[in-house]
Amino acid sequence: MKKFITLASLLLIIGGCSSWHNDNYPDPAVAKAEFKKDRKKCEKRIEEKLQIGKEDRSRTMTTNSARFSGNYIRTNEFDKCMRSRGWRKK
Repeated sequence: MKKFITLASLLLIIGGCSSWHNDNYPDPAVAKAEFKKDRKKCEKRIEEKLQIGKEDRSRTMTTNSARFSGNYIRTNEFDKCMRSRGWRKK
C-alpha cells in the first residue's frame, strides 16, 4: 500500500509539471474521460508488470537510490503505456 501511495504521489507531481494530450479526442470532455480510463489501465498494467504490492520489498530497497530507481522505472513504464494509447505530454 505504501508503494502505491508513493507511485500515485509521484504521478500527481509529474502530472502537475506537464499535461497529457491526445489528438484523437478533440472534445475536451471526451479527452478527459478517456484519459481517466487509460490512466487506470496503465496503472493496473504497471502494478501487474512490476508486481507492486505483491511482496514486501522493504528489506531489499533500503537506500534512497534504490527507491528512486524503482519510482523511475514505474514512471517510465507509465509514460510508455500512455504513449502506446496515443497520449503525449505537452
